[in-house]
Amino acid sequence: MMNINWNPAINTTLMHHEGVYKKIEKRVPGAPFSFSEPSEFRMFPPAENLGNGRVILRYYAPDAKSVAVVGGGGSFPGTHPMTKDEDGYWSVTVTTTPGIHVHRYLVDGVTVLSSSMPLVFAAAEPANAFECVDEDCAWYLQQDVPHGDLRMEYYRSSYTGRWKVAWVYTPAGYDESTEDYPVLYLQHGAGEDETGWIDMGKAHLILDNMIAAGECEKMICVMNSGWSYREDDERSMMSGGFEQELVHDCIPFIEGKYRVRRDRLSRAMAGLSMGSSQSQRIVYHNPELFAYLGVIIGGFGQRWLGDDQKYLEDYDFLKKNLKLLFSSNGEQEDFCEASRAQIRKLQENGVPAVFYSTPGYHELTVCRKSLREFLPRLFR
Repeated sequence: MMNINWNPAINTTLMHHEGVYKKIEKRVPGAPFSFSEPSEFRMFPPAENLGNGRVILRYYAPDAKSVAVVGGGGSFPGTHPMTKDEDGYWSVTVTTTPGIHVHRYLVDGVTVLSSSMPLVFAAAEPANAFECVDEDCAWYLQQDVPHGDLRMEYYRSSYTGRWKVAWVYTPAGYDESTEDYPVLYLQHGAGEDETGWIDMGKAHLILDNMIAAGECEKMICVMNSGWSYREDDERSMMSGGFEQELVHDCIPFIEGKYRVRRDRLSRAMAGLSMGSSQSQRIVYHNPELFAYLGVIIGGFGQRWLGDDQKYLEDYDFLKKNLKLLFSSNGEQEDFCEASRAQIRKLQENGVPAVFYSTPGYHELTVCRKSLREFLPRLFR
């Protein structure tokens, strides 16, 4: 398990994958920041996989009276009290399911984050995350394969007038190649931002590994922030501004800067949760742009689509405009069976639809597995 513990996909915080853990000098409250060479004693990893679903979590707080890990729900619920050792480390061994688990720490009754644990943005605020790994995890770890690039791009929103940022994955060899690539526009969920599919989803590593194995086509992947509001907009997860940004601002920007194919059969859009609803609406509204749609841990009811539910009853429209409608859910999601039934209905009426489910909740672990199932079906 040691090689997995040190894989950069598991321990992404600064220097943690180097395997040299030392205690930095204790900060004096109110004192100005300073840095001195850490030399007091060796630190332990903040999370360590033991195998069989068991993970040790550690938190350094020698003066604390009580420390606990607070799970993020789903596959890692509840509060888990920690025990302090003589060096000031609090620890607890938890048993959970393979995948990524969002959590926070409760120190003397105050919810805090660990600066030693990887940081993510989830449930609309910063959080820590750890990985529980098993024998089926190599596909999202950093492997000895050619790696693509992650590029941060800025473009102006015609809806808000402000700058937007998008992360763009280009496959290995992009700069040396002369070929044009298809594009997947991949959206985050309601509690996340444009970093979600990178920090928690490991989409870039999944693409690296699958492309290297010949399991999917080489493609560019664009990950945007799905939040787009003017100052006087009503706050809603279904921000109308994002559709305008993607169609009129982001896609032209990408197609003006990158070597990409510009036909509808070379564009796909997918998203998780909120992003799945945004993807549905944008693909249904713009059939001239997209031929592939991914609805990841999403749903199809009125709650999700409002008036756009009508598109799911227009089988001729869907058969004409979609080469694939892919849907997935965790089997512990409340609406998993409703989504399965909706896809079955579409299939019975000739729509090229696929449903995938796996044990799990409304979480990024299910999203990763869904992306692994979705990618091989694109652009072929």
